[in-house]
Amino acid sequence: MPVLGYVLIQTAPGTSAELVRSRRIRGVKMANSVFGRFDAVIVISAKDMDEFNKIMYEVVERHPNVVHTETLLAIPYPDTREPVRPPPETTSTVVSFHCPSCHSLVERGSAFCNFCGLRFQ
Repeated sequence: MPVLGYVLIQTAPGTSAELVRSRRIRGVKMANSVFGRFDAVIVISAKDMDEFNKIMYEVVERHPNVVHTETLLAIPYPDTREPVRPPPETTSTVVSFHCPSCHSLVERGSAFCNFCGLRFQ
């Protein structure tokens, strides 16, 4: 089951930019420095919890300047409703589309937006 995690991170002073560079790692969908109680927020998308844990270790746990983290997991559950198919004459090939909530580019066939977590019908 796909896992989407929002990792809130406190770092040693002045080191959040190093952690934000981790956005180049596969599975890290977004990484930004922020103001407030935390210094950085990272969004991680993984196919399951094992993959999520590996990405967390690579990005966060082995980083020497991480002081504290809080992880918020969003685990989408499968939709049990029957999919609605358009009539054959209106069918067209779509490779990707924009999420109606956050306008991020999403691959065709995705069950949820990797950036904001919105479930698609």
